[in-house]
Amino acid sequence: MTQTASKQRVKPANQTEKTSVATPKAENEVSANIPEISTSKKKKRTSPDADTSTEPISNKRTNKRSAKSEFNSQPLIESGMEVICSQTKFHDALSLVSCATPAKPSHPILANALIIADIETQQIHLTVTDLALTIQASFEAQVLLKGEITVPVVMLFEIVKHCPNGNISLSSQTQIIQLIDEDKQTKICSLGLSDADGKYEIRGISAEEFPPSSTIDATPIPLPTTVFKDGLKGVIYAVSTDENKYILTGVHIQLTQEKLKFIGTDGHRVATTELSTQGIGRKPRKQVESSEIQFTIPGRVLKELARNLDDSVEFINLLYDAQSNRLGFAWQDIILRCQCLEGTYPDCEQLLARFSFDREVILEKAFLVKALERLAVLTDKKEKGIYLQFDGALQQLRLSIEREFGKGDQVIAAHLPSEMSLNIQFNLKYLVEAAKAIPSSAIKMHLQQSDHPAMLVPYGDRPNPELQMEMRQFLLPLYTLNA
Repeated sequence: MTQTASKQRVKPANQTEKTSVATPKAENEVSANIPEISTSKKKKRTSPDADTSTEPISNKRTNKRSAKSEFNSQPLIESGMEVICSQTKFHDALSLVSCATPAKPSHPILANALIIADIETQQIHLTVTDLALTIQASFEAQVLLKGEITVPVVMLFEIVKHCPNGNISLSSQTQIIQLIDEDKQTKICSLGLSDADGKYEIRGISAEEFPPSSTIDATPIPLPTTVFKDGLKGVIYAVSTDENKYILTGVHIQLTQEKLKFIGTDGHRVATTELSTQGIGRKPRKQVESSEIQFTIPGRVLKELARNLDDSVEFINLLYDAQSNRLGFAWQDIILRCQCLEGTYPDCEQLLARFSFDREVILEKAFLVKALERLAVLTDKKEKGIYLQFDGALQQLRLSIEREFGKGDQVIAAHLPSEMSLNIQFNLKYLVEAAKAIPSSAIKMHLQQSDHPAMLVPYGDRPNPELQMEMRQFLLPLYTLNA
């Protein structure tokens, strides 16, 4: 009896072993048998031979998975650029183009900088865009192999900024992985940086996904940098920052053969600067000779332009395509492109022509600005006004401000008609910004009465006296005061 029982216990195990080592069938037949074998596995969990019976199936599954992973683990690797460049030049170019990086990118690619290594020109081209503004900067480098890639601007800038002075080596590569389940490829791009102290690697995005940069088909118009920057500084402060006032967030520019005019307004103040275009560039300038060119440039674009346009640059080339309403500025190895604002800019000249001014006051700019800055400490969000009291008998201007938490009073000398006595109130912030924008040692203020705007113009010495310039700043009063 004991021997018979022993044989009965061994026989199922032997049958299972024979089944497991049988000649392999088609894959679909093996898959069909898996549920049945799994069931016997559950029944024989307490049997000493249970683990042995499941071993062949486990090996089949492992082999199947390993074959699949082996197919995926051998991506095709493509080498990209190989470049040696100066840390200083790389840092300066990144600092400039990063101005176009959006604060909250609508797509990951907009947070990246496009890096192109050009072996023919031996240059690196960096491009950043937020779709409204595109900045490209180029600099010389030793390009061994050409290539292109995009990487996060902020991360790249921080790494390069902390690299020691000297040379930086750049290399890029792309891994192409074929997906098993899907009939497509996945690209994994990376940029390697190395300097004297260490190595870094940044994961990037293929340059194919970067928005294409359209060229502006227009004849360049060379403008003297001094003329352009002086005109811009006189109006840029007056543009609106309220996106609801869309067209007023830009500076309106009118260009003819004889003049270059800038206009900025936010609805409470108006600033205009008109400069002579004598000596602007060289011919051909046919599009300027026949008619006037006018467009409205976003204030943000012009602020970045003024900040990055060095005074050592003699000329800046302006390119305007009226059909696409796109504008470009080019100087040295830098190109800035933007879309001009759509809409009709208000006719500020017609608006201001309704007012006349028959009272003139001359003030020293430095004294006026210092007095206003001291009193600005007492301003708050609710009340920003400052009182101006002109006294012709004492030849002085009294500036005063009063709040619940304190008050201030400043008196400065002024040249004005002896019979003049006028009280008027302005927004202190607007007044001090207008005064600072005037490029002269003194300011001439034109007034009429307490409910009329004031006009401020340059007076006295100017930094560029040879430059023919007419600048006017108009301020509307806060409310009427009794004279």
